[in-house]
Amino acid sequence: MGGFTSIVPMAASVLQTGQRISADQANTQSRINQGEAARKADLAEIEAREREDAAQRAEDLRRRQATIRARQGASGLMAGGSGSASAVLAGYEKAARQDGDLAADATARRRTRINQQAAWREKSLLRSSQDDTVARLNAWFSKRDGWG
Repeated sequence: MGGFTSIVPMAASVLQTGQRISADQANTQSRINQGEAARKADLAEIEAREREDAAQRAEDLRRRQATIRARQGASGLMAGGSGSASAVLAGYEKAARQDGDLAADATARRRTRINQQAAWREKSLLRSSQDDTVARLNAWFSKRDGWG
């Protein structure tokens, strides 16, 4: 039957192979956890950047509106041109909404890309771990049966 003539070397070999497999699985899980932490950090960074950009857009809109209202107050009262200022204000608001929508779409794409990459890395790590486990078990059985 092969290379193992007593139970002691076989038991030692089984124990050693099991320990290697267990260590590899623990290492894989640790790498998966690190990847998950990195994914969460990237998503948190995107959220913070999105809030900062939204606040900046709101501040820019507020400044533009204040400038138009000040100009309207200075010149519009005498000329009666309040309609054009209202149209400009509405245009600024519409542009700010469109910029916000574009930024939200870009942020959603970045989130999706980060999540897809993290899922791919996790799947790849799990497949590598499974392949390594199968290879170790095949090597052990080959050695046991005297083939290797």
